[in-house]
Amino acid sequence: MHTAYEEILDFITTGPSLQSIVDFQLSEDTMFRVAYLLKREDAGLASEEETEELREFTRADHFMQQLKVRARRRLGLPEEEGW
Repeated sequence: MHTAYEEILDFITTGPSLQSIVDFQLSEDTMFRVAYLLKREDAGLASEEETEELREFTRADHFMQQLKVRARRRLGLPEEEGW
């Protein structure tokens, strides 16, 4: 299984352009996995490993959002609403 963290690392190691960073989205499979983990956590059923995977996702997502903000600035693009 490929985690969100690993997916982001794989993307960054390709040497993406600034526009590719702005356009980056996690795969559908990864998003389904995150939704599954969130449902398990909300229901109080998440294992320690699943909880750690969610924490890892949160850190990776925050990093990626910050990277996107900086890439947008370097490209002279307006910041998106909510950032």
